[in-house]
Amino acid sequence: MNSECGNVWGIDGGGAGDSDLAWHYHYMLNEFRRHDKLCGFVFTEFRDVTNEFNGYYRLDGTDKKFGYEDFVPGMTIADLHTPDYIVIDAPPCQTLEQGSEVTVPLLRSSYSDQYHGQSLTLAWELSYDQFGTKVVADQGKLEVTWDGYGVAPIPDLKVRMPNTDAVAVLGVRLLNADQGVVTRNFTTFDVRGGKEQAVTGAEGRTVSIPVNAFRKQNFAHMWEALQGSKVNGGGEGRFVYDVQLPSQGEQAMIRDIEICFEAGAKRLLARNIEGARHHSHGIHFMHGASADVEYNPSTYYMTDEEVHESRVSVWVDDVKIGEMVLADDPADSRGILSWHYQPVHNLLEEAGSYGYLCQAQVPGRLAAELDRKRSFQLELRAEEGGISLYGRNAGRYPLDLLVRCR
Repeated sequence: MNSECGNVWGIDGGGAGDSDLAWHYHYMLNEFRRHDKLCGFVFTEFRDVTNEFNGYYRLDGTDKKFGYEDFVPGMTIADLHTPDYIVIDAPPCQTLEQGSEVTVPLLRSSYSDQYHGQSLTLAWELSYDQFGTKVVADQGKLEVTWDGYGVAPIPDLKVRMPNTDAVAVLGVRLLNADQGVVTRNFTTFDVRGGKEQAVTGAEGRTVSIPVNAFRKQNFAHMWEALQGSKVNGGGEGRFVYDVQLPSQGEQAMIRDIEICFEAGAKRLLARNIEGARHHSHGIHFMHGASADVEYNPSTYYMTDEEVHESRVSVWVDDVKIGEMVLADDPADSRGILSWHYQPVHNLLEEAGSYGYLCQAQVPGRLAAELDRKRSFQLELRAEEGGISLYGRNAGRYPLDLLVRCR
């Protein structure tokens, strides 16, 4: 086997282009490790080549950012290749209901006798992000008898999903007798509830606005992706939304208003400006022909050392309430929802792309005015680096544009 089954071929329109390797690679290696009859595989490209972009590094040797460390601290691609490994026999992401219980099958994969005959510890943790704060929903440990080569089942994990919309991460670590880490792995869950975000809490209500529900925009290049769950504005411009706050009957007093959303910069590709083009693949690439990868419909550059930042400001009724720097237009394994909600299996649409959690507080004097008015105009203004806005089914965080009223 070779790595071209992950992130090169099998994708229409001339292959996967220059896109995220991290999600496919984790999925592929976890699948390989399920089968003890598969003796090995050959990874053909440690660096990208002129027309294939599935190397561990860029063609010039610079780093790609896989993002695994945000799922399990310390995890890298090396964990997928450890002689002793924990297989999570599940897809990389599953959609489940809030509060539901799921059984996660596990296997041990061993191609070294270093720990044979020993009892190792499997430490696991189910966690999720809540507006920038990590919440541990459940955790535990179990002892695993590590004996013999090959692949064999170990006890399943039963985990209960949080009672809130979340992207939940199940991270596992295999520990030796000295509590040193032998290997790490993870899987994810898209946890959904009933009314999704338009919720009433002890302190007030949250208004949820789809990112594509803007009233107007003035970007030179603007388009939707991922079935409307993501909107892109290239270059300088703004998205304008009309926001209706809870009525006085729904919430008697509003004293505090916070705007929350997920956003990244917008790196314009050639196809975003001129349209996609399909290239035939042949020996001409070996003779120095350019892959013109930015015209490939699946290209969305994986996070690496080259960054493309933007600056975005938040305005409420023409009053500037916040400003943030969007460090990049990233795409890697952390863009869970952009991978999970790909519309078709054989074409990539901004796969793995995600943004940063942005929060802006409405000043008290303006909140008092909005308490009386109960509506306002929200503007997100981007400088020349542009903006990508991610909704509930795209990016890293399971949220639309939120207005939190307390």
